[in-house]
Amino acid sequence: MDDTPTETSFQGEKCPNNVNIWHRDPQIIYSLAELKERYLWLDAMVNHIPDFIYAKDREGRFLYANQAILENNGLSCIDDIIGLTDFDLHGKAAENARIAEIEQRVIETGEPDLGFEEPAMVGGDRWLMMSRVPLRDSSGTIIGVVGTSRDISARKASERLMLAQNRILGMIVDSIDISLLMKELAALIEGLSEGISCATVIFSPDNHPPMYEAPSLSRLPKRLSEALSSASPELICEAMFDLASNQDHFHCFEISSASGQNQGLVGVFAQNALSKSLIEFLAGASHMAGIAIDRRKAEERIRFLIDHDALTGVMNRSAIEARMPDLLASATCTAQTLAVGFIDIDNFKQVNDTLGHAVGDELLKATAARISQIVAQNGMVARIGGDEFIVVLHESDARFEDVFERIRKTVAQAPLMDNAELHTHCSIGIAYFPDHGKTAGDLFKAADLAMYRAKQSGRNLVQVFS
Repeated sequence: MDDTPTETSFQGEKCPNNVNIWHRDPQIIYSLAELKERYLWLDAMVNHIPDFIYAKDREGRFLYANQAILENNGLSCIDDIIGLTDFDLHGKAAENARIAEIEQRVIETGEPDLGFEEPAMVGGDRWLMMSRVPLRDSSGTIIGVVGTSRDISARKASERLMLAQNRILGMIVDSIDISLLMKELAALIEGLSEGISCATVIFSPDNHPPMYEAPSLSRLPKRLSEALSSASPELICEAMFDLASNQDHFHCFEISSASGQNQGLVGVFAQNALSKSLIEFLAGASHMAGIAIDRRKAEERIRFLIDHDALTGVMNRSAIEARMPDLLASATCTAQTLAVGFIDIDNFKQVNDTLGHAVGDELLKATAARISQIVAQNGMVARIGGDEFIVVLHESDARFEDVFERIRKTVAQAPLMDNAELHTHCSIGIAYFPDHGKTAGDLFKAADLAMYRAKQSGRNLVQVFS
């Protein structure tokens, strides 16, 4: 019997049956034992890599898949996946991901597809970076595709956090409206991860109902959604803090002002536990929202003070003087009569000297409020300094002099100051356009002279310019 080994072709190399495999280099000879060891090392390396590695034929059927792919699909051994396609494993999700389309393009063109980012088909809010290259046989013919993918969910989550943070910083710089800020913040937070529901609440300092935004109100805990619908700050705070203390996956963050005052809340409800980095971001985002609100309020206050008296809230002299030319021009075109009244609180200096400036300030605020209530939409009120006010009436169902008489009587009503009644009254001078002047300066001067005539006549009077 001839023991000479017969040679067969083995992927371009000479292979004696059951003995040795000769490499193309005749000096390198591998035994089957050595090849087996090399295969085991290669298999061990591929299966210990956390990335997904696979090979498919031209029809998209799996030829090979490493352990990471098997575990990700809930399979126990490689035989469970050989011959299957992505559609067999994932159905419509595979079609939506266009996997077969991309892999066929690689096979047909021979061009690799590298670094393609796509959502994972299983595992919830996960992202993969895919790379695919042609699979060739020993002759160079493309017989399929080889692919790898890496889980980049953490990186994508960090990118979302960074984009959200940049957007919040942009809202601070742009000083957007507070209600729009709340809406944007809630939408940003819900976009950070699947299964998150958010409610942002701002409490009004003037006892108005709180503003809130909840894009997914129906997914929030029932107790919180009911509290938001009630528009009760007390119930909202109680619900949020109680849920944060007693319910898993609910987090509550305060929106604090620079002075530490709680001016709002951010409530976040998640279907799954939030990561530490996401919780830290939510706390930081709530803090930045407080900064944005502080800045917006400060700018609104500055804009308000340009035209208004800081103490009483009515217009200042510059504002009313700036509006007078247009008002007089309109009155000229319509042949309308205007009334300008100068109002001075009698003996105001005695109030400051005897009761203190704090009481005097409260008296000025009360006086401005009472005058504004009477004038309402029929004119303008301005404080021009000290204890003097200007009233311009351009419409009235009553005679102008009757309106000013009502102002005099109302100012004389005793306001309560430190639980004590303070009796005061005022003197009023009136000038009419166009009879007593055709410019703001002439009318103010005439009304001022009439007011001094009222004081000289005994105070607590209404005097028309003569």
